Amino acid sequence: MHIPKSRRPSTSLSPKDYAGLAGCSALAFVLYLNTLNAGFVYDDRRAILANGDVTAARPLSHLLRNDFWGTPLLDSGSHGSWRPLSVLSFRMNFLVGGLNPVGYHLVNVLLHCLATGLVVLVGHTLLPFRVGSLAAGLLFAAHPIHTEAVAGLVGRADVVACVCYLLAYLAYRRHMLSREWGSLALTIVLALGALLCKETAITALLLCGLCDVMSAINRENTDKHRLRSLSILSVTLLCALYCRLSVLPRPSAAFSVADNPSAHDSCIWTRFLTFMYLPVANFQLLLWPQDLSFDWGMEAVPRITTLWDARNILSIGFYGSLIAVLWRSSGLRRSTSSMDFAEVANISLPLLRHLGGNSCHTWLRLTCDCHSHHHHQVSEHARSASSYYPAPKSSASSASPAAFVSVAFLVLPFLPASNLLFYVGFVMAERVLYLPSVGYCLLLGHGFGSVWQRVHGSRRSRILLLCGLGLLLGVHCLRTVRRNLDWRDEEQLFRSAISVNPPKALGNLGSVLSAQGRYQEAERALTTALRHRPTMADAHFNLGVVHQRQLNFSSAVSCYRRAIELRPQLAVAYLNLGISLMSLGDHRQEAISVLRTGARLDGHGVRDRGAHEEARYTCYLQLSGLLRSEGHLQEAASMLKESLDVLTSLPQKHRAMLHLRLGEIHAEMQHWNEAEYQQRLAMELQPQQGAVYVTFGQTLARNGSRLAEAEMWFKRALQLAPLEASSHHHYADFLEQQERYQEALSLRLRAAALAPHDYVLQSSVADALRLLNRLVEAELWYRKAVNMQPLAAHAHANLGAILQMRGLRKEAAECYYRALELQPGHAISRANLDKINQHWDTKT
Repeated sequence: MHIPKSRRPSTSLSPKDYAGLAGCSALAFVLYLNTLNAGFVYDDRRAILANGDVTAARPLSHLLRNDFWGTPLLDSGSHGSWRPLSVLSFRMNFLVGGLNPVGYHLVNVLLHCLATGLVVLVGHTLLPFRVGSLAAGLLFAAHPIHTEAVAGLVGRADVVACVCYLLAYLAYRRHMLSREWGSLALTIVLALGALLCKETAITALLLCGLCDVMSAINRENTDKHRLRSLSILSVTLLCALYCRLSVLPRPSAAFSVADNPSAHDSCIWTRFLTFMYLPVANFQLLLWPQDLSFDWGMEAVPRITTLWDARNILSIGFYGSLIAVLWRSSGLRRSTSSMDFAEVANISLPLLRHLGGNSCHTWLRLTCDCHSHHHHQVSEHARSASSYYPAPKSSASSASPAAFVSVAFLVLPFLPASNLLFYVGFVMAERVLYLPSVGYCLLLGHGFGSVWQRVHGSRRSRILLLCGLGLLLGVHCLRTVRRNLDWRDEEQLFRSAISVNPPKALGNLGSVLSAQGRYQEAERALTTALRHRPTMADAHFNLGVVHQRQLNFSSAVSCYRRAIELRPQLAVAYLNLGISLMSLGDHRQEAISVLRTGARLDGHGVRDRGAHEEARYTCYLQLSGLLRSEGHLQEAASMLKESLDVLTSLPQKHRAMLHLRLGEIHAEMQHWNEAEYQQRLAMELQPQQGAVYVTFGQTLARNGSRLAEAEMWFKRALQLAPLEASSHHHYADFLEQQERYQEALSLRLRAAALAPHDYVLQSSVADALRLLNRLVEAELWYRKAVNMQPLAAHAHANLGAILQMRGLRKEAAECYYRALELQPGHAISRANLDKINQHWDTKT
């Protein structure tokens, strides 16, 4: 049967095809233009900003040792997400533009444009009608499900993997036409490249092999090289699977209940029914992407606990429809009983002729066309050079390889993330649907093209069809542009998900609001989140931070204790609990115990190893400072030495700080040689940091015989960092110790000008003015400090002291009373207030 030219997929592109491809890519670019001014949000911070593999803090070879988040693959908390090519793309962004988010977002948008163009090319080689490939490309460009993958920088892994995946398919299609070794090698390289971008792309080779098998089912002629190609693909796939699962370390960290509640459910039927429904829920997002969320964990998708749940009907309908489409499109349903009898004759009569005679004319009243049969086979073989998916040969056959391969594009890349083969660390994730959506768009394009061809003679019907497609694209475009705005900043992103996942969204929103100083809003958000899910350790911790920043330390302590109870390895909770206990004044020994515990946490199974080590480092610093203030200098030095031994992966600046603190403690113990040794180690680690030279100068200043040398180091610090306020501040401390008050004042003013919002520096200017007996000016600076920290008891106490020195005892007493309201145990305020009361008693 002759194949109409308009229905044959072709390798050649006409000018109209190029115009359509360019138009689809242009639409993709325009729709995501409003992401270029977005910042780093949500997972971007950890994957890019805090990832030393991206910021070139670690050698390039570490890309092969660490996971996508910068954690060593052998670490107990590693996700096992090994995506070195994706991380390499981020690193190239960093080398070109640093941490400016515009460049990262631009690359994501351009990659999406490239993926859109490749979808058009895939449709052009697969779909029987070219208008269908254009419809598929337009839908892929505009579909709102792609916003997380394109607008969220972490989604680049999915976008790059999709590009490599589609290129591998196109390369193998070329190989199927010519069986050239070069195209096969290119297919394997691209498929492995896709795997190095995202784990779900491991199905690329499987898809290529399936397409080759489908071409064998739907073609008359046999290809003797097909088995060789399929064997090479199979061996490569098995080797890739073996290396990924056996050679590379597998993740040892267990996913939390919040990440994937169904996987932790004890009932096997609940797990089975829920996981069978999850693909249906994902397909619903493809059909109508109205409710989107940055996170689908916790109970965003309620578990199915009974057979009578109505969602089971959707599951049955979905899988039944999927099987029906695969069966009808595979070509396997054809049987001899459904074949046209004329086809049987055309097969049988030539056979009879070869067996028994030189000619044959009729057989069962059917004319033999054996003379033209050979010519028909030759013409079919010639057409196969430009089409390896011919149209059905008879009306009795409904086989459609285009539909079958489109379903394969939809199903195969989704399987590794479906929880059906093995449990993964999420329930649903929109960015995971970026690659499977190619199959969905191809299916819609196939259907659109088929309907378009059926209404060939009706202009009105085609206009209605175009209006329907235009309406769908218009709705998707508006939703995409609007959804992009949600990914512009974290507050809007988290607010947009409150209706889908309220505990997670409100918990994250509370953290963002707290960082912005909007404490009342943050407290409301976090309290509401805990009402939804009381076992969220992060929410308890963030609520503790809100209370701590409002100087409500007793409430903060209870929040931190609850967070530690829920997550014993949360080192930052121990750190903040210790600080809050210190602030209460009478819990210093308990604070020492808490900080020591936090500093020694091994962090087994923690996800963010960098943040954990940072918290341990700060615990050691706080602990050494507390022990030092208690006079336990030897123990403080011992803790700092311990930190240098156990925290081997710290950045150089942190190790330098530990050496500096250790040097200060040795200076206090008058171990001058050891103190100088530690300070010089710090200077070797941070030779361009003025703070290192300041600290060395402070150490030398404690040794009364080296004051001139100390001042030289202070001056060198000012030369190195003239805009660093702390350098001026500490040099001023040194000058005040030498009773050079006027010189110190000029440095204090310079420091305050460099950091106008630093309470300590503003208060230090007031202290310097008081030393020069310029009390009126000192009062103005103390009032400025009070305005900066109205909830700080010591700020009111300092203002009261200067008012008392000026003889304004009533105003001073008011300040002391305010300080005692804020901190009932404030000793200085109580003592000064007693002096004022005694003066009044004596006067009366």
